[in-house]
Amino acid sequence: MRLLRCVVLGLVAAASPACSQSIPRLSFAVEQRLLRETTLDDLPDGRSEPGDGVVRIVRTGKHPGRCSGALVGPRHVMTAAHCVAERDGRREMTLGQITPGDLHVELGGGYLPWGRVGVRLVRACDGYAGDVAHDLAMLVLSSPVPSEVAPFALGYHVPEEAAVYELGGFGTSAQPRLMPATGWSVSMLERHVFRGPVTRVTDTMLMVELPGRPGDSGGPIVDTTTGRLVSVVSHGRAADEWSRSGEASPLVTGPRLSTCRQAIADALAR
Repeated sequence: MRLLRCVVLGLVAAASPACSQSIPRLSFAVEQRLLRETTLDDLPDGRSEPGDGVVRIVRTGKHPGRCSGALVGPRHVMTAAHCVAERDGRREMTLGQITPGDLHVELGGGYLPWGRVGVRLVRACDGYAGDVAHDLAMLVLSSPVPSEVAPFALGYHVPEEAAVYELGGFGTSAQPRLMPATGWSVSMLERHVFRGPVTRVTDTMLMVELPGRPGDSGGPIVDTTTGRLVSVVSHGRAADEWSRSGEASPLVTGPRLSTCRQAIADALAR
């Protein structure tokens, strides 16, 4: 505990003589970046970059975790319903929703976000029961994001098979690394983009030839022809999984937006 106390103090002040190890003071710029990472609703103007409409969804509370999501309005984010589902004592997913206070959204494509914002309402797709067809949820944010961050337009049209689609997300298959002299582990999550063709379309879902990584759930699937978001990642098979299975290609599945039109409209009206 003594060493941990020294590490924490070292984030904001020079090391105390009482600490057995000397911890250098962080630079002002790094301190300010850490402050932004740990402060909700700090959304400075002029920090966004192209692609920042793809966001991270962070779960806190008893069962922390991360997913991806898509900004679809100044106060609205779309993600997968299973990303906001409650977990039981064995960490198994239930059909209940976690409280908005156990969620926040991070903006920025690098490991450290340039802005973080809270969630005040969660609206999951009607009829969701752990299935792909209804695996969609809307988040209403506690503050609007800066107007310079462009949201995705929504596409309810029938996706064309073999058209090229794009997935954005923050998933990774790398194991978290332990920070020296602490018990904290970190995952270097940065935004990535994959492209591939739609291989199957039904009335309620679509399948895209793309590699999926843990943490890509909820990330937008975008029609590159129209630029419109047509689905979010519900389930994916990572590259190492499909290579072992002998399948010809990786596949990602997601719901059609038309299946969850009412939930989307309800959230956008808030």
